[in-house]
Amino acid sequence: MSPGTRRAYAIFIGFTVLFIFLQSVTAGNFITNGIPGSGKEIWTTIHGLLAYPTMVSALASTAIAVRGLRGITGLVPLTGILFLATVAQWLTGHMISTLGLNWVTPYHVVLAFVIYGLAIVLSVRSAALRRMENTTAERK
Repeated sequence: MSPGTRRAYAIFIGFTVLFIFLQSVTAGNFITNGIPGSGKEIWTTIHGLLAYPTMVSALASTAIAVRGLRGITGLVPLTGILFLATVAQWLTGHMISTLGLNWVTPYHVVLAFVIYGLAIVLSVRSAALRRMENTTAERK
């Protein structure tokens, strides 16, 4: 488990958390009733477009974890679950916006909270890995 692998993982988990946060901000803006119809469309589009970098950064995090961080208990499965959850989130979002299946909205929202929680856990784990790296370097 090289320092470069830990750093790459931390960077991509950081990007994933950032995009998840931006998605939550844009979701709140277009769900409220105070925005006119055209504004809702713009925010919906932004929200949908943010799904792609979220999924890509989660996939990159998973690939890095599988390739170089397998020895860390629970990291690979949790990162893989985060990626799969982002894909499921994207699919439920399309079910709502493209197919008009509004009954999926509660599942979409609950899944967002699960994704947020996983991202926070993995971000904390990533920070611990980086601290471990710094402590090891100081001892040498």
